Amino acid sequence: MLRSLLRHLLVDFFILVVLLAASAILPFGSFWLCRSESGGQIVFWVGPWTCAVWVLLISQLVGSRFWLGAAHVRAWRAAHGGYLTTSLKATAWMFFGLIASYACELGVVFLVPPSWIAMRLFPLSTYAPVLLALAWCSRG
Repeated sequence: MLRSLLRHLLVDFFILVVLLAASAILPFGSFWLCRSESGGQIVFWVGPWTCAVWVLLISQLVGSRFWLGAAHVRAWRAAHGGYLTTSLKATAWMFFGLIASYACELGVVFLVPPSWIAMRLFPLSTYAPVLLALAWCSRG
């Protein structure tokens, strides 16, 4: 039983490390990956998931203005409905990031003819929801 629990915790930790590493690397590597068809496929399928992670982090960290200290974060959380409410809002932001990223990617795929501009526009469209979350959450 303990062995099974440790194995599941190790697998969950491994998934977390891979997702965070991909979320840190892919936004910058996507410009290089989009030069080939297989790289574009990787960005298309993995990019929105890393975008969702970034939107989740942005919505909580920028929204709470964590750089002002723990007391400010606690006050922000209390002013916005408590731990459960802010966690539910963060989850909603995360799913928004995932769905909006796929929508933006599909918009580029179907509306922009294949060209050099489309290759450069595709990674920007993948992470466009991050900019929207940054603008929305930084307003207070």
